[in-house]
Amino acid sequence: MWIHTLLLNAFIIILCIFCYQIFWLDKDGNKVRNNVLISFLSSISTILCMTFPFSFHLGYIYDFRLIPIILAFLYGGLRSFIFVTFVYLSYRFCLGGNGFFPSVIIMVILFGSIIVIFYFVRPADLEKRRKFFGTLLILICTSSFSVFAIMNEIKIDGTAGSVRMQFLCSFIVINILTGLLSIYLIEGMIEKFKMKEKIQRAEKFYVISELAASFAHEIRNPLTTIYGFIQLFHKNEISETHKDEYLQVTLQELERAQLIIDDYLSLGKPQNNVTKDSLDIRLIVNQVINNISPLASLHNIEIKSSINDSLSINANADKIKQCLINIIKNGIEAMANGGMLRINVKKGKNSIVIEIIDSGIGMSPNEIKRIAMPFYSLKEEGTGLGTMIAYGIIKELNGDIEIKSEKGKGTCFSIIIPSL
Repeated sequence: MWIHTLLLNAFIIILCIFCYQIFWLDKDGNKVRNNVLISFLSSISTILCMTFPFSFHLGYIYDFRLIPIILAFLYGGLRSFIFVTFVYLSYRFCLGGNGFFPSVIIMVILFGSIIVIFYFVRPADLEKRRKFFGTLLILICTSSFSVFAIMNEIKIDGTAGSVRMQFLCSFIVINILTGLLSIYLIEGMIEKFKMKEKIQRAEKFYVISELAASFAHEIRNPLTTIYGFIQLFHKNEISETHKDEYLQVTLQELERAQLIIDDYLSLGKPQNNVTKDSLDIRLIVNQVINNISPLASLHNIEIKSSINDSLSINANADKIKQCLINIIKNGIEAMANGGMLRINVKKGKNSIVIEIIDSGIGMSPNEIKRIAMPFYSLKEEGTGLGTMIAYGIIKELNGDIEIKSEKGKGTCFSIIIPSL
C-alpha cells in the first residue's frame, strides 16, 4: 500500500516540474518569475505530498515532502527555500502528531547543511553539481528522519524491528532516486531552454549578417559606378559631348541607391500606428492598374482584370497598393518578350483572393522557397526587398501569399486577405 502512496507523491512532484516548464521555461525565463514560480510550485507539491502520506508507525507519516523543499533551494535560491520551509512547518504544525518536533530539527539540520554549502561552494560549482548536492541533502534529511523514527520506536517498543529497518532503508533509497529523477528532468528542461536560446541567437546573427552582406553588395554596385564617373570628372577625362550622358547615369545610380536604402529602412519601420480603413478592393485594384499601365505598355504587356463586386477589406490603402504594385511590377518584368498579365479578384472562404498571373520566365520550387528572402531576386538589378515588403504587408493583415509557378510557363501569386 505504501508503494502506491509514494508513487502518487512522485507523480505530484513530476507534475509540478512540468508546470514549471510550461509557465517559465517555455515563456521568457525571467529570473524573478522563476524564483516566485519555484517557491509556489514547491509549496504546492510539499503540501500535496503531506496531504497524501502513509503511516508506518504511530506518530510518523512518510512522504516525499523533502524533495520539493530541496529543489526550491537548488533552483530558486535561499529565499525560495526559506519560504517553502515556512509553508512546510506551518502545514506540519496544523497536521499535529508526534512528528512536528523532529520535522523542525530536520529542517534546522537541512538549513545548516545549506549554509555550509553556500559558504564553501561557489554558485557556478553549485549549478554544475546540482545532482550531487541534491543527493547529499536528501540523504542527510532522510537519514536524520530515519534516526528519529528508530529512536521513537526504541522508546515505545524497546527495540527497532528488522521490518522497520528494511523499510527505512528502502525509504531513503526511493527518496534519493525520486530526487535524482526530478533534478534530471529539470536539468534537461533547462538545457533545452538554453539550447533554444542559442539557436535563436545564432539565427538572429545569421539573418543580420546575411542582410548586411546582401545590402552591402547591392549598395556597392551603384556606388562603384558613381565613384568611377566622379573620378573621370575630377581628372577631366570626359569629353563635353558625353558629360550630360554620364551625369544622367550618375543621377540614375544615386536614385537606385536611394531606392535600396528606402526599401531597407521600410523593413524596420514599426507598422502598429498605420491607419486601417474599410476599402473597396475593386477601386484599389483599378487604381493600381492605372498607375502601372505605363510600365506595362513600355514592356508591350496587356493587363486584363476580372473583379467581383462588393468585396471589402480592412487595410491601409497606401500599403495594399504598395504590395500590389511590387508584385505586379515583378510579373511585368518577368515577361521580357511581352504578353498578358491577368488580375483576378474573387471571394474566398472568409477572405478575398487576388490572383496576379503572368506568362513570364516562371520559377523552380527552390526559387519559390527563397522568394521572400532579403535581397534575393531573379532580376539582374533587383534587390528582392519589394517582394519581402509585400509579404510583410500581407502578414500584418493576417493574410497569406501562395505561389504557383512552372519554369518557362509563368507564375501565379495568390494574395489572400481576410474580408469584412
